[in-house]
Amino acid sequence: MKRTTLRIVEKFPHLERIIALKENGMLDKKHFQSLPLVDQTFLRLACFFENPETENFNLTLLYKGLDNDWLEWALELIALYFREDTYLIQNPSISIIREGSEYYNQSHFAEYLNACGLNYTRQKVKNYYSRGKIPNADLVIDGTAYWSQSTVEKFGEQERKRLKIK
Repeated sequence: MKRTTLRIVEKFPHLERIIALKENGMLDKKHFQSLPLVDQTFLRLACFFENPETENFNLTLLYKGLDNDWLEWALELIALYFREDTYLIQNPSISIIREGSEYYNQSHFAEYLNACGLNYTRQKVKNYYSRGKIPNADLVIDGTAYWSQSTVEKFGEQERKRLKIK
């Protein structure tokens, strides 16, 4: 499963079974139409992510089925898909950064590492970043460093291995 599809399944766990039915050609139209419109939209998006050669995604679904946070998240997923799952965007020049986005500032980076059992403060992240002990930021806006979720997760995993923390 593609990373973007996995993110959809994290928020909509019940869609995992439906995606499998769709991939096996066992999803009937009635079952699909019984889903709420938000679920239908993210199901179609996940099916496109998994099989872009055979599945299409109509942007009208975003317009009719989503608003506010759901719409922003869908747009983030689409950008993430083209950046990380297809690599069609190799040098991203734009990004959507908002609370709960795929990017972490120094404080959120430290919070994530602490949740992984590592002792990090925002100041420690800042110091380690300036010394080159933390990966380069994926994005810098007005002097503020941001790391993608995948960069933060990889670093956390490396640190847990280095410190032998399970």
